[in-house]
Amino acid sequence: MKNLLLATISILSTCLLYTPANAASFDCKKAASWIEKTVCDSPELSKLDDAMAEKYKSNLAASSDYEDSKAFKNRTIANQRTWLTFQRNTCKSEECLIREYKEYIEEQTNYGVAWNFSDELSPSDLPSKSALGNFSQTSQISLYNSDTQQWEDSGEATNTVSIHSVANKPYLSIIDGVLIFTNTHTCDLGESKAIWSQNHWVINDDQSDKNVELRLYPATYKGQTQLLLRDMDDQYRRLHCGMRGYFDRIILEREVS
Repeated sequence: MKNLLLATISILSTCLLYTPANAASFDCKKAASWIEKTVCDSPELSKLDDAMAEKYKSNLAASSDYEDSKAFKNRTIANQRTWLTFQRNTCKSEECLIREYKEYIEEQTNYGVAWNFSDELSPSDLPSKSALGNFSQTSQISLYNSDTQQWEDSGEATNTVSIHSVANKPYLSIIDGVLIFTNTHTCDLGESKAIWSQNHWVINDDQSDKNVELRLYPATYKGQTQLLLRDMDDQYRRLHCGMRGYFDRIILEREVS
């Protein structure tokens, strides 16, 4: 009986060692959302969350090394909130969470996550109606005056992206839009086919020597449906928009019809 008791205690102790009690960014005892509970229940995700939190702290600490440290710190905080809102917190599976965490930590894109679709996907696997529609953002455009050698405001311009459904194929969409940048340099997205991949639309335009992927993450942000553009590895704009067409991390707001 004594040996049996000792064996039971040993097994319980071993199990406890492999149960993540805390993740670095939050207290697992207070986990409330599906995301938090999933991170706490998974040893792999718990370790990834630890690594994510450490990297975020490191990035904040590094802000003091920059001349405009306050602006760098504010940008780091804003980028973290954007990642949480649009990328991590829109996941509905462990596979999605693992990808988002690893990309954050490693700063390296994990390609090939778009599904090979069948007609048997559950409703939870598909995009909601808010992931479709017209999205826009109004911003100030600057022009460089070669005579004065200064940047001058030239007024406002509106960036637009429209996501259209495809009949009988809810996992597909057609995306078009025009983005306007410094010196009124424009980038026309054309009519690109996009595939729903877990928590985002993805446009793949791969070349023989590189992966070209534009992701569009819809999410509720500040009480409104918005769309985050992620130009993975900064390749999409190089191929389609030229060097001045930088639009990674632009956020557009869904227009109410």
